[in-house]
Amino acid sequence: MRAVQKRANNTTGMEQTRYQLLFSRKQALYKKLSLRAKRTSLKNFCTQTKNPYGIPYKAIVKDNLPPSDLFKIMDQPEEGDSLSFANRILQELYPQIPTPFQRQPQNQTAREEAFTKNEIARIMQKVPIKKAPGYDGIDFIVLKTIFRTNPDILITFYNKCLSLQCFPNPLKTGVIVLFLKKGKNKSDIKSYRPVSLLPTLGKILEKLLLERLNHHLRRNNLQHPNQYGFRTNRSTEEAILDLLDKINSAKNSNQHALMISLDIKGAFDHLQYTSIKNSLDNLKYHSNTLETLIDILSNRKVAINTSQGPATWNQQQGCPQGSCTGPAFWNLVADEVLQQDWPQGVHLQAFADDFVFLVNAGSKQEVKNLANKALQTFKTWTDKHKLEISLDKTYDLHINKNRSGPIWYSGIKWGQNNIKRASVIKYLGVLIDDKLNFEAHLSAIKNKSLILHQGLKNVAGTSWGLSKNIRRQLYLMVVEKVILYASAAWAHNITARQQRLLCSIQRKFLLNITGAYNTTPTAALQVIEGLMPLHIKAKMQSTLVR
Repeated sequence: MRAVQKRANNTTGMEQTRYQLLFSRKQALYKKLSLRAKRTSLKNFCTQTKNPYGIPYKAIVKDNLPPSDLFKIMDQPEEGDSLSFANRILQELYPQIPTPFQRQPQNQTAREEAFTKNEIARIMQKVPIKKAPGYDGIDFIVLKTIFRTNPDILITFYNKCLSLQCFPNPLKTGVIVLFLKKGKNKSDIKSYRPVSLLPTLGKILEKLLLERLNHHLRRNNLQHPNQYGFRTNRSTEEAILDLLDKINSAKNSNQHALMISLDIKGAFDHLQYTSIKNSLDNLKYHSNTLETLIDILSNRKVAINTSQGPATWNQQQGCPQGSCTGPAFWNLVADEVLQQDWPQGVHLQAFADDFVFLVNAGSKQEVKNLANKALQTFKTWTDKHKLEISLDKTYDLHINKNRSGPIWYSGIKWGQNNIKRASVIKYLGVLIDDKLNFEAHLSAIKNKSLILHQGLKNVAGTSWGLSKNIRRQLYLMVVEKVILYASAAWAHNITARQQRLLCSIQRKFLLNITGAYNTTPTAALQVIEGLMPLHIKAKMQSTLVR
């Protein structure tokens, strides 16, 4: 092909035209053969694979979006070199505050027992080995090897940190990796989510300290029951079910209900260290464990690697996305607003930084008054901790006490701004509508299932690809779990039309698993594969949970 191209360049006239035409034909043939070879290679790989949770699983479920490289996306920095551009990114993502946190060590603290070998071993067993290391390049495989061959090194190191009430400064530096948020402008730095790669040595120390803190919280019953996020034996499904139970209880009591979903802008990124410190002090847990945790908040740094070396910057607020202590610190600060003495008819619950109010009363005016008072109290808390609400993502949902009631505009306000009214609110992955029939949620499930089915077809064709057993396994462990998520909330009063919709969703996957003709009845496919109809399984799970 190169020889033909060379001749076309070296000749003129009709001879050149002939060689150019010949080159175009050979180029088209090359592209065709190359594409055929790629497809054949993919088919052979998918047919021979035995691991359902390797590349096939990622092809079906995961987006596989790589980290973003702003230096390539923006071509050339506007000013200066790559190092100065990296510094500008850090300064915009991590702005400085007027009064940064200063730790004041406490000498009069209780001395807890040293970390034992068993404590460290329990954590070492749980840490994943495929996580990326921090700037030092030490991953969990290296740490596990060190602990297995010479555990005294790590035991001595961690106990020295505990006795000195010190979290070493080198372990507080996180290397930033940027991921573009969906649907955002690539040229805007704020459109990227910064994820911190922290040193693994520090992560183990964080987990050791958190285990002791969580034990103290559980033993003294200091965790608010309306916080469902980042807590053992609590889940999103439990939060959704409890909220819906309260809505149904209000309707059964012949009361109007108002659901308000609040979105806090960059909650973890804007969490103030003074707020965390005050929340920890309020626990009355004066110990070297607590002081070591507080020391994490001082001298934090973030870095971006460039061709000219790392660019570093002080992080004076916010918890790194990727840290072990961030969720626990947030829960402690959020507990303050959950513990407010809310009036009768006002319920506030949270899953991490997702807050939702449910206000119910006999009249619409009462609902409006209660809601505005509750929001004013919540605003006082956000102002105190320098947090902001995103009004574009904050909605209220009106649920009438009777179906024939008129649409009502309650004038719910956040400060001087009206909160937008919605007929459907997405809460923890479930679409809740004002009629509580979950039509919108099941429609979203259908769209999601089409994406999953297309992903399965990409690695499992009619006569090639994954084996029948692997297809069935992926269906049971991935597809069904996605479709039946939170079924306890929406499946207890499922209609005949919704049952047919679930059967049509299931049918596509059954045809792919069995390789049967398209005219095969759905019931026959379910019997052949021994798979329960989705609507029956959803009802069963709903009955078990309720």
